[in-house]
Amino acid sequence: MPQLTIPEHVIDDLSSFISEKYDGRLPNSLLIAQAFCLKFQDYGREFGLSVMNNAIEDGIKRGLF
Repeated sequence: MPQLTIPEHVIDDLSSFISEKYDGRLPNSLLIAQAFCLKFQDYGREFGLSVMNNAIEDGIKRGLF
């Protein structure tokens, strides 16, 4: 199965969402992904929870969030 690439505007919305909602230490990436997909339901339907969770984990590893 090919991996979906998340567009830059979605990453920007995700970054803004995390900076607005979470201060300091982040909770589990899956909890963040669930909250993000509930707020941005179109992204949740298009990419799915698993892809969003992977994007968050990758962003944390790279120091984006």
